[in-house]
Amino acid sequence: MTKAGVSGVKLNSAPLAPSTPRSPRRAAGLWQQIGGFLVVGAICTAASLGIFAGLRPVTGTQWANLIALVLTSILNTELNRRLSWSIQDRQHWFQDHRRGLWVMLLALALTSSSLWLLHAFNPNPTVMEDVLTITAANVLAAVSRFLLLRYWIFRRVRTRAKD
Repeated sequence: MTKAGVSGVKLNSAPLAPSTPRSPRRAAGLWQQIGGFLVVGAICTAASLGIFAGLRPVTGTQWANLIALVLTSILNTELNRRLSWSIQDRQHWFQDHRRGLWVMLLALALTSSSLWLLHAFNPNPTVMEDVLTITAANVLAAVSRFLLLRYWIFRRVRTRAKD
């Protein structure tokens, strides 16, 4: 139903619909997921390596690695929720982050064992050698992380995209 407004423009006089929650965004496609994942990976890797390099002299390599990975894992999961998988709502937030910490344990195992091997062969590596070792291990962990995010943590988004 319409009625003329003051300027003669017809206005819709239908009652306003009750406030509805924001409709979910269309699920991200594979290429958007990969692109977002690469951006998030670059951000989190830089942050993790910065934290590691800053803590290494105080805590030692393994503790610095653990602290850096835990802190950036939370950031990584949240950024991937938003940028890579276009998840804006808070539903499943705790579950996603809990699973993200499980995935972080895989990265921790890879980086810690790589550091252990480096230190077994070279008892006094430079910071740069530690950083390069962690970076190489993180590349392998990143492939695993993407697959686990796509097929385990955010699989509900892939199901929603098919509907």
